[in-house]
Amino acid sequence: MSAVIRSEPVLPVSKEPMGFGVRWSIAILGLVILLAGGMYLSDIASDPARFPVMNVDVDGTLDYTDREALREHVEQHTRLGFYGMDVDAIRASVETMPWVSRAHVRRMWPGRLMVTVEEHEPAARYNEDSLVSKSLVLFKPPQLEKDNPQYIQWRDNFATLPKLAGAQGRHEFVLDAFRNYELALRPYGVSVKALIEDERRSQTLELANGVTVRIGYESHELRLQRFIDVYERLVLPLNGQPARFDMRYSNGFALSKGGLIGGTN
Repeated sequence: MSAVIRSEPVLPVSKEPMGFGVRWSIAILGLVILLAGGMYLSDIASDPARFPVMNVDVDGTLDYTDREALREHVEQHTRLGFYGMDVDAIRASVETMPWVSRAHVRRMWPGRLMVTVEEHEPAARYNEDSLVSKSLVLFKPPQLEKDNPQYIQWRDNFATLPKLAGAQGRHEFVLDAFRNYELALRPYGVSVKALIEDERRSQTLELANGVTVRIGYESHELRLQRFIDVYERLVLPLNGQPARFDMRYSNGFALSKGGLIGGTN
C-alpha cells in the first residue's frame, strides 16, 4: 500500500512590526529633512546674487511723476533679489507717491519686474497747494510746493484748471457743486472759473465772463435759478464788464458793477 503525500503551502512567518517609537522617529527625521531642504532652497532662491532682478520695466504714461523718485522706490526692494522681494510692498511703496493713483507689480521669470503706474488726472486746484483728481482724490503734488525750483512754471501750467477753495475734507462736496453749477450754466455759453466756499460753507462763483455770483450757504439751486432767470436780460448786456450778483436775499438779489455788495444771508 502506497503512502499519500500531501503538500501544504507554508505561509511565511511575518516579521515583527516596527515599534511605535521607531515609526515616530522615522517620521520626525523625514520632516526634519524636508524642512532643512526647504530652508536650503529658500535661502538659495532669496540670494540676490544667484537670482538678481535684471530688468525693471515701467508701463504707463508718466506726465507728472518723478521717474528718479520712482526708481528709488522700486530699487530699495529689488536689492533683495527676484524671489526675495515683496511685490505687495513695492506696490504699496509706489502708491505713496503723490501723483500715483494705482500701481500694479508682477514678476516675469527669469529676472524681470513689471511696474504699471496709473497717475491721478487733475480736475481742479484746491486752495493753494493741492489738486483734486477726476476721481475726487485730494493730493498735494511736489510741483505746488513753493520751494520747488519749477514752482512758478508748474503753477502757470495748472492755472487753466478750475479753482476751488474750501475747508479740509470738503473737496468732494465742493467739486460736486462746481460740476453742478457748470452743467447748469453751460447752455448759456459761460463757464465757471472758480468756486469759493468759506468757513461757513457760503459759496461764491467766479464766471469766465467777469461776473461773480454769491450763492450763500443754503438754497443753492433756487438762487442759481434766480440768476439764470435774469442772465440774458442783465448779464449779456454787460459785454464782459465785471459785475457782482448777490443772490442771498430772500425775495430778490443785488447787482453791483465793479463794487462790493453787502448782506449776510
